[in-house]
Amino acid sequence: MKFTNTNSLPKIPTSHHTDILKKVFIHKESIPNLMMFGSATFKPSQKVTAHQHNTMYEVFYIQKGTIDFIINNKKVTATVGDCITIEPKEIHEQQNNYKEDVEVIYFGIAVDS
Repeated sequence: MKFTNTNSLPKIPTSHHTDILKKVFIHKESIPNLMMFGSATFKPSQKVTAHQHNTMYEVFYIQKGTIDFIINNKKVTATVGDCITIEPKEIHEQQNNYKEDVEVIYFGIAVDS
């Protein structure tokens, strides 16, 4: 068993945009195929540029705010309670085009192909 109080975790920069901060709840070494489980906060006008993961599913749950995802050139606006799954090789980006912070919980699962 592992217990983590997420309030005590440090906020660290995300790999795609160093001004967007995240907390890593569970690191990838802890559970097979898990790449990371954590949360991130997007301030107004912050974005993660288009990228893809060839061998990973990425799941986002919106806890606070509204955020735009661009997935394979299609815009999807997500708000509180929405959950989005990005499949391997889908080109995606996230943009906070709104006036309030966005808080997301997200995780990645690695696949073999």
